Amino acid sequence: MAQPEESEFVRDRPMPRESKLIPLLAIASFAVSCGQSPGKDCPVDNQDQCVDTTLSYDNGIGALLTERCSPCHAAKGVEMTILLTDYGHVSGERTSIVTQLVTCSMPPAGNPQLSTDERNQILDWLTCGAPK
Repeated sequence: MAQPEESEFVRDRPMPRESKLIPLLAIASFAVSCGQSPGKDCPVDNQDQCVDTTLSYDNGIGALLTERCSPCHAAKGVEMTILLTDYGHVSGERTSIVTQLVTCSMPPAGNPQLSTDERNQILDWLTCGAPK
């Protein structure tokens, strides 16, 4: 039986932008169903398709995450086990970031909160495949 060439495997094909966040949203939905639910004031716009293709890590999202998340999620921060200091670290935490944003559990209570626009920009960037 002939083996297919490696290029024929589905895993070698790029995933369409719209489908990249579907697994992340599924995990986030599971988290919500397991008791992590948004607070009554949690402004979440669950996006299922890419709305703003101009968003990228290098074009605004990285600066937003650095400003709003890195004070805690850095080498000397209070949550240094989950670094959000560069694209590589952020990319590796995409599922967790979606879950935290849709449940409004980050930033934690008592800390400055993301605006609805900031929260939706990050979610839209992730929906669009988290381009660098």
